[in-house]
Amino acid sequence: MVFFAKTSFHGLLRFLVFILMKKKNILLTLLFLFVLSPFSVQANQPTEQKNNANPRCLVIPGTGDSQVLLHKLAVLYRKTRPFSVEIPESIGSGGGIRSVITGKNEIARVARPLTEKEKAHGLNFRIFAEAPIVFAVNPGVAETKNLSLEQIVGIYSGRIQQWDGLGGVGKIYAMSREAGDSSRIVMENLIPGFKEISVPAGSIVYSTPDAVKTLLASPNTIGYLPLPATFGTELTVLRVQDLEPSPANVRQKKYQFTIPLAMVWKDSLSPMAQDFLDFLSSPTARKLMLENGAIPVE
Repeated sequence: MVFFAKTSFHGLLRFLVFILMKKKNILLTLLFLFVLSPFSVQANQPTEQKNNANPRCLVIPGTGDSQVLLHKLAVLYRKTRPFSVEIPESIGSGGGIRSVITGKNEIARVARPLTEKEKAHGLNFRIFAEAPIVFAVNPGVAETKNLSLEQIVGIYSGRIQQWDGLGGVGKIYAMSREAGDSSRIVMENLIPGFKEISVPAGSIVYSTPDAVKTLLASPNTIGYLPLPATFGTELTVLRVQDLEPSPANVRQKKYQFTIPLAMVWKDSLSPMAQDFLDFLSSPTARKLMLENGAIPVE
């Protein structure tokens, strides 16, 4: 019906314009065009709606831990592909997984292993990189470069409240993550005494992008977050136990505070989603990961 309406309209329009212009009645011609214009809009409407669906764009929701890194990878990917990848704002690993289970999105980004309940939905899980979890400070905390595990527990338990003695000056403001967050789980599992802190000192933030904003806007503040999220910012990344979160230290298991950056999906992927997943293993993608603080899987 759309094709018929569109074809009939254009044919009738050409006929009327020809007849009316022959009589040089321009005013009447314009009147006919005005009266028939709604039919043109209605005939073209389905085409406009289809274009708005944008079948050449793959949307990957999920965790904020890989948000910045995947956005950079998506920009690189777009340079050699006829379609694009959108990395929306964080809804957490759990939110991304739910979007796949419910069929809203075919693939999502996560920063933790799947639970047994999630595995029961037949989800596929693939790690494409590891991200070191680091302690970072506001640019104003210029003199502090290294913290021991005991000092970290002291800060987050509230026993250490001043930068004096840690290489800085002034009151310490701590930023932590919510219970169950990927980064917090790593700290609780690997730092003796961290898990026993029932109420961490300072404020709680609920996404990695918000953690970056909080650290940048709040003087004398310390927080923990994935290393790739700090790249391109003025945040100072600290050593822990005199160890840097370098690729060599991560691969040699010397620096053990890491989280997996992974993709989840259900059933088979569309060609576009499969192509992007394969791209993450390419030399160009791996190079960009290393340049931005992530360690691609072997």
